[in-house]
Amino acid sequence: MLLSALLIYFAFRKADLPQLLANLSSVSWQMIVILIILNSISMLIGGLRWAILVLGRAKPSDILIFTKASFTGSFYALFFPSSVGGDLLKWTTLLNRYPQISKLKLAGTALIDRVIGFSAFSLLALVSLTLGKILKYQFPQILFWLFFGINIALIVFYVLVFALDFEKIILSTGSRFSRFLSKLLEIVDLLKNSNKKRIIICFLISLLAQPFWMMISYFMFRGLGVDLDLIQIFIFMPIISLILTLPISWAGFGARENLYVYFLAPLGYSVEKLLFVSTFSGVLGILMALLGGLMLLI
Repeated sequence: MLLSALLIYFAFRKADLPQLLANLSSVSWQMIVILIILNSISMLIGGLRWAILVLGRAKPSDILIFTKASFTGSFYALFFPSSVGGDLLKWTTLLNRYPQISKLKLAGTALIDRVIGFSAFSLLALVSLTLGKILKYQFPQILFWLFFGINIALIVFYVLVFALDFEKIILSTGSRFSRFLSKLLEIVDLLKNSNKKRIIICFLISLLAQPFWMMISYFMFRGLGVDLDLIQIFIFMPIISLILTLPISWAGFGARENLYVYFLAPLGYSVEKLLFVSTFSGVLGILMALLGGLMLLI
């Protein structure tokens, strides 16, 4: 929380706060509704991916249930220094709906679902950074090595997933730990050879969803008066968003504003406008999270 407070201070220390609040209050409700709908569609895609991961074949009703769980995860994430924190609890909303599925399996698939989504996102960020360098945009060299290292680690993860027969390895360790191993098998059920194709399908869903997510960002920036080109959205937003997955600030406030200014102000965009868009993005995220909290009551 201290780091988040410091980031917020450095981001807004020279900002005209009354004008910023006035700009936020002037955003039309129609635009807010459209953005909530677009982000809800993005959540629906995430619900589809998670439902396929758990069930293999998901009915429309299953997709809606898993989407609702994803929404509640965004609400829980408000109380953690990263959006990943919501994954620790979002699976609990599925317990009554799917009593035949163990707690361990639901929790395990929530984690694997996050890894799959993060994998597609990390690949996109590395491609964006590489393209940005080709187009002569300036980035700290450490970012390239950081993103490169993340992608190498993910490649190693997938090589192990698809090269190893986890079920056979666990069962071959003997019966002395049979009770523990049976529980472990529930967690790695998705990593059985017969289920691994779900991972490929979900990874492809994540990749195909990336352009839709970037178009939401493009619409938001344009609608708020910052005329970023589509290629600039493609280059900078994945990089900024990947950095924001680090647990460094509450709901991204402070970190997001500093990143917007650091990466986008050199392109000639007004610092005041960037702070406005960034703050609005954070407020929109809170509205989406509160919508998830409302769903907990349904």
